[in-house]
Amino acid sequence: MERKKLIDQLPAWLRVSVYFTVIIVAAYIAGAVPALDSIFFYFGIALLLSFLFLKAEGRPLTSLGFVPACATDWKNFFLGLLIGLSALLTSAGLTIWLNGGRLVFTGHADPVFLLILIFIHLWSSFAQEFTYRGYPFQRLLTSYGPWVAQLAVTLPFAIMHLKLNTGITWQQFFMTWLTTGMGSLLYGLCYLKTGKLILSIGLHFGWNLAQALVPRSPAECNTMLFTLIQDGQLYHPLYVLLPYLGITAIMMFFIWRSGLLQRAKETKNFTS
Repeated sequence: MERKKLIDQLPAWLRVSVYFTVIIVAAYIAGAVPALDSIFFYFGIALLLSFLFLKAEGRPLTSLGFVPACATDWKNFFLGLLIGLSALLTSAGLTIWLNGGRLVFTGHADPVFLLILIFIHLWSSFAQEFTYRGYPFQRLLTSYGPWVAQLAVTLPFAIMHLKLNTGITWQQFFMTWLTTGMGSLLYGLCYLKTGKLILSIGLHFGWNLAQALVPRSPAECNTMLFTLIQDGQLYHPLYVLLPYLGITAIMMFFIWRSGLLQRAKETKNFTS
C-alpha cells in the first residue's frame, strides 16, 4: 500500500522518465556486453518495469492491451499485417525504380529459414510495441493527451534504433529521429484508433518482415529471396527517404479514416 501511494504521488512524466532511463541504460550496457545484446534482454527489462509500475498502480499487465481477446482483435492484427506488407513493398518498389535498380529472384527459398524469419520479426515487433506503446505511451496518453504521448515517445524510440556505444553525427541522429519518429507516430495512431496494441504489432510485423525480404539499397543488396542489381553511383538516399515518408503519411491517413479498423467492445481505457 505504501509503495502504491508513493507511485501515485509521482507525476506521469517522472514515471515514464524513470522507465525510459532504465531502458536506455540497459541498452548501453548491452552494447558493451555482447552476450546481453538481445531483444529478450530489452523485453525482459520492459516487462519487469511495466509489471512493477502497473502493480503499484493496481493494474494488471493485460490492461496494456497486447493480448488478442476477440475476433475484432485478430481482424485488426491481420489487417495491420496486410497494410505493413503492402506499404513496405510499395515503398521499396518506388525506391528501386527511382534509383534505376531491379530485383532478381534468387531462385530458392528455404521454408525453414522463412519460418524462423517470421518468428523473429513477429517477436521483435511485439517486444518493441510492448516496450514503447505499452506502459509509457499509455501512461502519458491518460495524463497529458495524444499529442504529448505521441511526440514524447518518438525520442526514446529513435534512441533504441541507434548504436549507443558508437559515435554518430547530429545529422545521423536527426535522420534516425525523423524516420523512426514517423514510424512511432504511425504505431501510436494504431493504438489511438483501436485502444489496443494488436493493430500496431501486426503492422510493425508486416513492415519489418517485408523489409527483411526485399532489399532497397546497395547496403541491403542480398536477401533470401532477392538480389538488388543497381549501380551504386546512381543510388541516392533521398529516393529511400521520400517514398518512406510519403507511404507512411498515406498509411496514417488511411488508419485514421478507415472504417475497417475497429475498437474491440470489451477494451477498457488505461485510466488513472
